[in-house]
Amino acid sequence: MKVVIKSKVKPTEDKNKVKKAILNIFPTSKLKFEEDRWEGYSTDIDNFKKLLRSQAILDAARNVLENGMSEMSTKFYLNKQAAYVGAVNFDIDTHGGIFVKIIADSCEDIEKIIKEIAPRTKGGVIIEEEE
Repeated sequence: MKVVIKSKVKPTEDKNKVKKAILNIFPTSKLKFEEDRWEGYSTDIDNFKKLLRSQAILDAARNVLENGMSEMSTKFYLNKQAAYVGAVNFDIDTHGGIFVKIIADSCEDIEKIIKEIAPRTKGGVIIEEEE
């Protein structure tokens, strides 16, 4: 699995704060600043998963991940301001958010990855799903 991350830095934003926002969610990301944007990748989603659980937003996350799903990937946007303070907040602003695309390896199943990231819950408790 590979996580592709992109975020445009607006003229009113500090590029280092945008970088910090990305690293707060994906701390092992390899980032490069080119022109007006940060671009990079990661293979580690553990911190992202931890944040979803600590914020108790697994169902919302699963919905966003499923809505952004294609054959071998899922994509979504994260709010930069929330990420800067270490919180996950899904964003619909495609012009100002942090773009994230999770791509499955050829042998992986994107639905399985989504289930691992954000399993279903009932009453706030993760429930086992039948395969």
